[in-house]
Amino acid sequence: MHNLLGQPAPCKNHCRGPHRPHVHSGRSICREKDVPMLPGLQPITEDPGTYDIVKATQYGMLERCKELVEAGYDVRQPDKENVTLLHWAAINNRQELVKYYISKGAVVDQLGGDLNSTPLHWAIRQGHLPMVILLLKCGADPSLIDGEGFSSIHLAVLFQHVPVVAYLISKGQNIDTADFSGLTPLMLSAQKVMGPEPTRFLLKFNPSLNAVDNVQKNTALHWAVTSGNVSAVELLLEAGGETALDLAVQTQNRSMVYMLMEEGRMRSRRNNRLLRVMEKYELFLLLASCLTVMWAIGYVMNLSSDSWLLKGCLLLFLLVGMALFMRFVDFSLSMCLILVDAVCGM
Repeated sequence: MHNLLGQPAPCKNHCRGPHRPHVHSGRSICREKDVPMLPGLQPITEDPGTYDIVKATQYGMLERCKELVEAGYDVRQPDKENVTLLHWAAINNRQELVKYYISKGAVVDQLGGDLNSTPLHWAIRQGHLPMVILLLKCGADPSLIDGEGFSSIHLAVLFQHVPVVAYLISKGQNIDTADFSGLTPLMLSAQKVMGPEPTRFLLKFNPSLNAVDNVQKNTALHWAVTSGNVSAVELLLEAGGETALDLAVQTQNRSMVYMLMEEGRMRSRRNNRLLRVMEKYELFLLLASCLTVMWAIGYVMNLSSDSWLLKGCLLLFLLVGMALFMRFVDFSLSMCLILVDAVCGM
């Protein structure tokens, strides 16, 4: 969208005033307002000479801004909502204005806005890579955190700006940098950003797969599972993310391995419709099987055949069948024990 002067329309609202707080949906929260137009009429052109310095900064009017600064405006002075000119220039990607304001004494890492963010934070949220590069060259500190506890690399991951993530890493940002709650960029991506990116990109830099946050003590894989992020789960498993069973096997704790496998078996059984029906009518099935066996024994004993060898074989067959039926429920348990021995013996 462009303004009346043919320039790109500025981002005027960065979670201020009546706007909602940031919602981390992976999309930019910057909204642009349409220029009101009457049907069949040309819009009235506003005189740029009447713009105040904030509006002139938003629209990138360098000469107007210089005029106001030379007239005595302090570039370090925040507006009534605690936002500086450098913030407005950064969020609207006005690179020449950023250079000018810094040359006039603007503080490159000045905190401002509802989220107590730096101009670098504002630029990153909008994905303005050229502005990020410029601010870092001017001395911006990417390790500073905003009011939500996020550093620059966390914001770039959260808003899925992969080129910005790549640039920050190339400039020395630690791939395992933790936010105020101990979440690394990989954990944040697995928890908040549905889809393969930027998780796949982060994994190329060998982040810690076993690091845990300070609150829930979850790894990135745990966060992906709890968030239902299927793509992230697949990527983390391929990268070697450890499950609870993997850890139990590594410690060769047979009882723990058995416990985890048994729990998995029980959950699998609970999800099996046939087994659920059998468990529901277990008493009835047991009684029916006993009556069936008693009837079968009586039938064999009353056979008209004089061959006791035949009757003995039939009775033996019935007893073996009954024993197998009674042990049917425990069959899976026996298999689990065998698997535990095999796994722990590796």
